[in-house]
Amino acid sequence: MKEETDISLGLSSTEPSDVECSSCTGRKRKAEKTCLLCLSSYCEDHLNAHNDLHANAKRHKLVAATGKLEERICPEHDKLMEVFCRTDKQCICHMCITQKHRTHDVVSIDHEVADVKLKLAKTQREITDRITSRESDMQALQQAIEDFQASTRQAVEANEKSFTELIRTIELRQGEVKKLILDQEEEAMKKATELLKRLPSEITDLKRRDFELQRLERLSQADNGVCFLQGILSTPPLSSSMSSPVLYVHPYSSFQLAMEAVLDLIKQINHVCNLHFANISKHVQTADILKSPELKMRDLLLQNTSKLTLNPDTAHMSLRLSKENKEVNAMPQAQDYKSHPDRFDCRAQILCKERLQGTPQYWEVEYNANIWVCIAVSYTGIYRKGKKGVLFGRNRCSWGLRCYSTSYQFWHDNKYIAVNHNKRCPRIGVYLDHGLGILEFYNVCNDMSLIYKAQINFTEPVYAGFGMGGKGSQIKLCDLKEEEEAMMD
Repeated sequence: MKEETDISLGLSSTEPSDVECSSCTGRKRKAEKTCLLCLSSYCEDHLNAHNDLHANAKRHKLVAATGKLEERICPEHDKLMEVFCRTDKQCICHMCITQKHRTHDVVSIDHEVADVKLKLAKTQREITDRITSRESDMQALQQAIEDFQASTRQAVEANEKSFTELIRTIELRQGEVKKLILDQEEEAMKKATELLKRLPSEITDLKRRDFELQRLERLSQADNGVCFLQGILSTPPLSSSMSSPVLYVHPYSSFQLAMEAVLDLIKQINHVCNLHFANISKHVQTADILKSPELKMRDLLLQNTSKLTLNPDTAHMSLRLSKENKEVNAMPQAQDYKSHPDRFDCRAQILCKERLQGTPQYWEVEYNANIWVCIAVSYTGIYRKGKKGVLFGRNRCSWGLRCYSTSYQFWHDNKYIAVNHNKRCPRIGVYLDHGLGILEFYNVCNDMSLIYKAQINFTEPVYAGFGMGGKGSQIKLCDLKEEEEAMMD
């Protein structure tokens, strides 16, 4: 009897999360299955009774025991919701189809569940991929942060070292100037002191001579010529050492000029520092962790955008201008240009109208080279006539980047440097800081990578210029402000 009681207790005991049998009276036993048609859950004994009763009824669908069956009942028709309305995105019963959802897109819940499971699996894969990607991004970002911090420390240390060396150099120069001043003071004081010591005796001797000469003058007035002449003959002549030096006592005998020279040096150093600080600041702002440095570089360069226009008075006869003098093409036939002293007559070259000097300038050029094109800056005094020494970069008046299909050369004074940049770039950005003497060429189409940088001591204003090798070459000046406005729209 005790054993049967224990078994009965075991069968009737349920966990809080278990579904109870709907047919059990008294103690509820754990349900094994739920009938979606009967909307009831059954333990093992009552499930057998249910199956025997509805052995041939196909609509009695059994599923794993589940609670909250009221959530599966249509609140309007009190029927089992077996259909999903895709139009309204809700579960409905068969009665709903004939009424509110008559023209809607409906499918069985099983069909929708299968479809959603596929989408869910796809979403889960995407999430897994994103998790992997984000973990990779997190590791890369962490590494980037560590690298950026290391670069920051390195930059700060290099900065401190460089400025310490600069300060030390200035202090050494300061010491040298101080020594020069003190040495000059010592030498000048030595000469002046020696003269100061000698002057009293010279003054006494001169006074004695003056007294003697006055006595002789009185003898000449007393008609005593013999004594006068004898006295004059016995008086020794003044020696050269007795001649008084010419003394200049005015501000220029001080160190005023030296002080002014030092102040001029300080002004020049401050001027150079201010100019270079702008360039330093530009490059510091390109250093970042999250924002793309190349995009940030272009953003900074675009702040110095210059609007250039081709000068038709300088165009070679084979060059045809278009697009309001923003585009030039090398043609096989000569153009109808009037004679002009500024025109290039033997080389397919052209200059822009704008004089470039002072504040930094930036412009971009699109080109198509049959053989090569040259993107240059030039003094206005470049030779325009004849073939010898006229090409941009083949003289002292101009500097040019000659662009082939995937190779580049930088030319100046008839010498060239082979540029280590083998990426094609049909659009090149040119940055000019005339004051600092910086000329840079950027590959706009390849992450703003630097093609070449030249340090130049400009002595006069320059003009942008272009040269073309071969018929069919084309150059276009990009309207950066118009492009920016178009992007904003």
